[in-house]
Amino acid sequence: MMTGLKLAHWLGLAMVMVGLGIYGLTSWAEQMQGILLVSSLLGLGLVMMSPFPIVLFIQWAKAQDQTQAETQQDNQG
Repeated sequence: MMTGLKLAHWLGLAMVMVGLGIYGLTSWAEQMQGILLVSSLLGLGLVMMSPFPIVLFIQWAKAQDQTQAETQQDNQG
């Protein structure tokens, strides 16, 4: 699951970069097709990137909770 999320994160980042590149470096973003392409790349890229940092935070929080529980057991025992 983590591999899939990492892949989606990097693919989303690439989509955002391509969208920003088209927007900033070409005049194609002034046409209707370009507007649609840029907005789709940016929107889908950001949606694809968003779950990975959340999963990393949840894993970190669980690890902190387990570490704290082990520390309390060591202090009691």
